[in-house]
Amino acid sequence: MHQLDQPQSPLPSIRFDGQSTPVKILLFIIICLAWILPGLWGHAPWKFDEAVNQGIVFDLTHGGHWLAPTLAGQRYLVYPPFFFWVSASLAHIFGGWIPLHDAARLASGLFMIITFTGVGLLARELYGPRASRMAVITLMGCAGLIVPAHEMSPILSWLSGLTWSYYGLILAARRPVWAGTAWGLGFSLAFLSNGLLAIALLIPLLILVPILIPAYRAARWLPYLLSCLFWVIPGPALWLFELHHHDLITFNLWWQLLVPTLLSPTHWIDSNSNPLYYFITITWYAWPAYPVAIVALWQQRRQFRQKPANQFGVFVFVLTAVILGFSTSPSEKNCLPLLVPISILVAGGIDHLRRGLASALDWFGVLTFGLITILLWLGWIAQITGHPKNLVDYLEEQLPGYHFTFEWWTFTVSLILTALWILLLLNSRKTVRRSMVNWTSGMTITWILLMTLWLPYIDSARSYQSVMKNLGNKIHQHPGCVYSTSLGDAQRGLMMYYLNIRTIPIQLTDSTQNCHWWLAQGTYPTAPRAIPAPWVLYWSGSRPGDHQERFYLFRR
Repeated sequence: MHQLDQPQSPLPSIRFDGQSTPVKILLFIIICLAWILPGLWGHAPWKFDEAVNQGIVFDLTHGGHWLAPTLAGQRYLVYPPFFFWVSASLAHIFGGWIPLHDAARLASGLFMIITFTGVGLLARELYGPRASRMAVITLMGCAGLIVPAHEMSPILSWLSGLTWSYYGLILAARRPVWAGTAWGLGFSLAFLSNGLLAIALLIPLLILVPILIPAYRAARWLPYLLSCLFWVIPGPALWLFELHHHDLITFNLWWQLLVPTLLSPTHWIDSNSNPLYYFITITWYAWPAYPVAIVALWQQRRQFRQKPANQFGVFVFVLTAVILGFSTSPSEKNCLPLLVPISILVAGGIDHLRRGLASALDWFGVLTFGLITILLWLGWIAQITGHPKNLVDYLEEQLPGYHFTFEWWTFTVSLILTALWILLLLNSRKTVRRSMVNWTSGMTITWILLMTLWLPYIDSARSYQSVMKNLGNKIHQHPGCVYSTSLGDAQRGLMMYYLNIRTIPIQLTDSTQNCHWWLAQGTYPTAPRAIPAPWVLYWSGSRPGDHQERFYLFRR
């Protein structure tokens, strides 16, 4: 391993060399918790995925059918129900102590812990114990992960399932029964979280990895396959069987989504697909791990055929990107599975980085997050003191009507953790691994400041709480049913959550309904299509600082 010169420090220094010591294990746990916990509570559901998923969880916890989740009373068939089961269960357990949406969001933290555990075990099996913590650190440092990892989304449980299935593929050569257990449970979790994409990604890997990479062929095929089947079948089969028994209509809808696509190759390609999208997007989504992985592979290019672990990482990345590119519409959140093979490639090859590259990444991370940290503190201080006035005016312009409130606990926590981050920078010895640790710790302190000092400001900008409150005040003056036009899934779900109002899409109305309210959603300044007489505009509003999305309430 290339090592940089060691700085002189008055305090005991830490050398990130992959060896385990109590201090480094404790520091690793602290960084993981500091990365995972902030942002899981303390704010309302945010646009877009959180608002939709919170609406589904609310239905489940208020009389909805657990086998067939609904959104504002209408069947929801975008994702299978597993993530919603876990979120609703946590909401039921902890909802009495913290707000329902915060309790439900704990599921995101739970699945990230499961994912990190799987990534650590996968890297350990591929490259040995020195790679396990580095793989997790690298994954946490990927630029595209930190925001979706703290939102309610079935994508997170899907990612957990994929990660453990990858681990099962690698473990097959050494412990086939346990490998089948890991692969089967991972597949079930992935399927019950994201349906067909689990099949599209995992079945080809199950077939091709043993063929193309002999080092990972199962030592005993029969126990491995039997173990896979034993854990794969019960979860999906039990859900579909119970769904068929209790809700035949929803079962038939799911069956029509799943079976024709599996049996007809023409359905495998999405009409809006872009085969190159994921190869391009991952260049920033996995920053800085992506370029580090490429350089590390280049440094080891002559040994590529002798390193099955590198072959596995590259093959999983390429195959996943190709399958996603053809079978899905372009979406950043679908990049998440690509972060796993990139992270393990970095963990296995980071010791091969040249001294100059490691030093450049180290200084780039320190300067980048050091500057961001200073700006976040200065912006927060400006809200207290009112100076500099230009900055205060800019913040008020971005979020009109926001009133800053000082909270001692957020200030104290932020100050202590910022000081600890600075101490980590000053007292870690310069190794190539330190560059990735410094990057991830810098991203973590930035996230902490955003989720403590700046959380009220961000929450006011991203949540629907204020606009729903204003809307509810108008409707509750004359309670009754509400028609809706062009109202999105997120808004319908939050109408139920905040106002306990289930809107009726105008195309679904019949002669027995006679509502006195009509809610339309449009893009400012374009008003919704003409509403016929005797309807008149009664109120319009939007989220603070949102200059596009707007709501229009009509009354007759």
